[in-house]
Amino acid sequence: MKTVKVILSPEAEEVYNYLNKESVNSKTERTIFNGINKKVELVKQNIHYGNPVPKKLIPKEY
Repeated sequence: MKTVKVILSPEAEEVYNYLNKESVNSKTERTIFNGINKKVELVKQNIHYGNPVPKKLIPKEY
């Protein structure tokens, strides 16, 4: 099985950390945080999940 590593942009990582911290107190943040984690697990289990993006459309910085 291929190893998959999910890397978030700095902005996305900041929001992810905020949701992680606030998910203890807020149901809305908990729902969003759990949704993100479920999608990350789906990608890790099946690397072909979702719509493919052509390499020419991916910015060089990634």
